[in-house]
Amino acid sequence: MKCYCYETETQFIYCVEGAAGKAYENLLKDPYWTKTDDNKFVKIYPTDMDWDDACAWYLIPDYKEAVIKNFAHLGQSWIDGVFYWEEILLFLAQGFKENEIEWYIMGSVSEAVLGVDIAPHDIDIVVHTRDFYKVRDLFRDYVIEPLGDNKGSWLVRFFGKLCIDGATVDIAADDKLNAENHQPLYEKIMWKGYELFITPLKNRYEVELQRNRKDRIAAIEGYMNHAK
Repeated sequence: MKCYCYETETQFIYCVEGAAGKAYENLLKDPYWTKTDDNKFVKIYPTDMDWDDACAWYLIPDYKEAVIKNFAHLGQSWIDGVFYWEEILLFLAQGFKENEIEWYIMGSVSEAVLGVDIAPHDIDIVVHTRDFYKVRDLFRDYVIEPLGDNKGSWLVRFFGKLCIDGATVDIAADDKLNAENHQPLYEKIMWKGYELFITPLKNRYEVELQRNRKDRIAAIEGYMNHAK
């Protein structure tokens, strides 16, 4: 399988050739990837979006080159999506602690660190807005989709993706998600010697109920019943 990027006047394009097996299935069911007539898959970023010019990833040559290099090197493991979440979370926790980055865990990893019997599909991380570009630079070798400021045009203002040992790690930041603005939004726990801030289990349970993910619902209910 070959992974590479190319550009047009208005687009930055990720392209995958020769996908087969599980990788082909993953691309086919992902709504962000488009299958072309010649059996390739592409994901397209417009480069004329109204992003902050000082922060736009595509205006920083070294950073753009890193994204291109990373996708060529990491693209297949990213698409395959096979990873061990505990090892990757430990790697992130160490890097964040050493560099004094304030961070919080969203998504299913919030349950997994408590011992709920689930296998996360990815790792969702929120960082404090003041630390977002520090994370972009610190994890430059893992950035696979650009970390940037979308000026509030999406659910969160700052967003991008890393690929670490096959795991998709979503990095988000927004003033409304900073702990000082919504302290009840996170619960503090200790995990493998690290202080973590996670989404409370009751909140995650409500999300899974809304999404009707029966396996996740059963796993959380089993954990809560055992904890009584």
